[in-house]
Amino acid sequence: MWTLETVQKVAAVDPAVWRAILRLMVLARKVDEQIIKLCHQGRIHGSSFTGIGQEAISTAAAIASQPQDLFGPCIRNLALHLGRGETPLGIMRQVLARSEGATGGRDGNIHHGRLENGVYAMISHLGAMISVVAGGVMAKRRQGIQSVGVAFVGDGTTSTGDFHEALNFAAVFDIPILVIIENNHYAYSTPTTGQYRCRRLIDRAVGYGIDGISADGNNAAEMYVTVSEIMEDIRVNPRPVLLEAETMRMRGHGEHDNFKYVPEELLLLYRRRDPINLSVRAMASAKLMNAEEFAALETEIEAEVAAAARQALSEQEPAADTLLRGVYADA
Repeated sequence: MWTLETVQKVAAVDPAVWRAILRLMVLARKVDEQIIKLCHQGRIHGSSFTGIGQEAISTAAAIASQPQDLFGPCIRNLALHLGRGETPLGIMRQVLARSEGATGGRDGNIHHGRLENGVYAMISHLGAMISVVAGGVMAKRRQGIQSVGVAFVGDGTTSTGDFHEALNFAAVFDIPILVIIENNHYAYSTPTTGQYRCRRLIDRAVGYGIDGISADGNNAAEMYVTVSEIMEDIRVNPRPVLLEAETMRMRGHGEHDNFKYVPEELLLLYRRRDPINLSVRAMASAKLMNAEEFAALETEIEAEVAAAARQALSEQEPAADTLLRGVYADA
């Protein structure tokens, strides 16, 4: 809940940083909305997945990061990709499977990343991202590079063996990695009540001898301050930290899912706690932005995203004779 203390926390953040946070959240939202539109127009082959309602979490990590940091995205981390250097045009090319997309048109989905941005391509076996990021950070540290890793997982991921093996490995070797659990109440259609018996997922941290911290995943100010403090700390005091961010996805698992299994009262609660709307109100209270400025920001971003979609739609899909390119290494 946004209290006077929260407004004061917002005001304590550098205004330029706070505006960057809001812009990135809005950019991710508008790109997601464009993806939904393209999906329902039949322009996207296969499923489409969005992070509407969860933008504050990956925005915080992107804004708080340094260039040498490494990331393992999950399903709903579009803001991370955009915050680390990907463009709306790059995302449109990816989801439309264009030859200039991150995967060269081989995947029109979320399994993409850019190593030059420090973002690994997402692995569908979700728990596997933690060990990949941990290994990457370990390698950079051995090269004398002060990298920090961030791996995103969902509440469902915490029930996988990969999750536990990777956390144990990171704890034993004091790898500076922040594992963010985006607890959005459902692993596809399975509610958290059917997934675990502990009160909070961070209660598991004690089993690895690491810190477990909770945060409001819809409170952009709290997320940014919390993630910034953790990343600064583990950069100089290397060790893993588990962060549970409570949130809610406001659409189905993908656009193929009508998510009727979610109680309407839960959706209503989180509609009232939309991270962008809450942020705009808090910024207005702190006199960092007014309604007219926010409307202008939305208009600017909508135009940018629409232009990116038009450009990607005008481009070619991969030629048939390139089908095997990248399957085998060149001789």
